[in-house]
Amino acid sequence: MAATAVFTRLPRADLGELVAAAQDDDPHALQAFLAANGTTVADFDYDGAVFPVLLPILSDDYDIELEASENEVVADIAEATETLVFIMTAEDQDKYLEALNPDNFDEEELGDAYQDFTEEEDEDAGEMMLAGIAALHTALAEADAGHVIVVTVG
Repeated sequence: MAATAVFTRLPRADLGELVAAAQDDDPHALQAFLAANGTTVADFDYDGAVFPVLLPILSDDYDIELEASENEVVADIAEATETLVFIMTAEDQDKYLEALNPDNFDEEELGDAYQDFTEEEDEDAGEMMLAGIAALHTALAEADAGHVIVVTVG
């Protein structure tokens, strides 16, 4: 089954409650909390399983480190759930929004990076990675001082 990637704009003040929802015994509590308290800000129609590959490639090859913000919150959520979660902030927007413009990336190059990282061939990898970058770019544009973007993949 394909993983779903969800990009939710959430008030920064709700991060504590987000952790509580992730730690709830109900495995759907995290997504329910995000749906009730946030707004979806980007669409991604591919398998979200591309993000555990895309994020390290962005970090290592392009110096775009999207997994560094709100580390304590992310660590608490990761401990409580098997979902990949990372949070993008206004600070990330200042650093990376321009760099994440999909026009800055080459689909074939991204496909090659995917293959190098996974040691697997996937003819759609470059297209998926570029779509992931476009979704990240769109979502990150919605961050501000009072709101973060919570990205969940699972």
